[in-house]
Amino acid sequence: MRQLLLLSTLFFPAFLAAQSAPLACDGRITTVRISEIKPDGSVEGFLAAVAAHKAWTISHGIASDEIYATRIILRDEKTREQTYSTKQLMTFHIHGSRQPGPKHDEAYDAFVKLYRDNSDIKSEYNICLPNPSK
Repeated sequence: MRQLLLLSTLFFPAFLAAQSAPLACDGRITTVRISEIKPDGSVEGFLAAVAAHKAWTISHGIASDEIYATRIILRDEKTREQTYSTKQLMTFHIHGSRQPGPKHDEAYDAFVKLYRDNSDIKSEYNICLPNPSK
C-alpha cells in the first residue's frame, strides 16, 4: 500500500501537468460543432441561440472571440443537385485566447437553453485554425 501511495504521489503531478499543457497552435483554437435540429426545434431558434451566444461573449469582454453558424450543403449523388440541410448546422467558435472564460450567469444559461431547446450536438472537435496568410 505504501508503495502505491508513493508511486501515485510521484506520477500524479506529472500526469496533471501533461493533461493541462496546451498544444502548440500557430493560429487560434477553434471549437467546431455539428448540431442537429430537434423535431420540435427550428433553425431560427438555433440561430437565435448563436446570436445570444455572440452577444454574451461581447457583453462579457470577450471581443476577440468569433462565433459563426453555417448551413451544411448536401449533394444528391445521382443528380449532383445541392441543397442546404434543414436538419444540421455547423458552428465555429474561434477563441481569442486560451484563458478561462468568465463565470456563467443567467444570460449564459439563457443562450445554452436556446441551443438545447432547438438542437443536439452530434459531433464536436477542437482544431487549430491556421492564421490567414498575408
